[in-house]
Amino acid sequence: MTKHKNLDDQASFSAPIEDLQVRIAFLDDLVEQLNDQVVQQSLEIADLKKQMQLLYQRVESADLSEGIAAFDPMTNRPPHY
Repeated sequence: MTKHKNLDDQASFSAPIEDLQVRIAFLDDLVEQLNDQVVQQSLEIADLKKQMQLLYQRVESADLSEGIAAFDPMTNRPPHY
């Protein structure tokens, strides 16, 4: 009878342990997926930063005085005034 009780005790302890092991395995997988996503997003952010720097450089180096006249509110009144 004591052997039967010991087996029941072991079974009652092993079920929650197995559940925890399964949960840990799923959590490990989730952490790995999230890490991969963070790495991918950081690469995309770095690429976007480079593109923004290039755009800023192009805007700063462009000579805007040729194509766009300066706005003077006294002489350039909208048509409804």
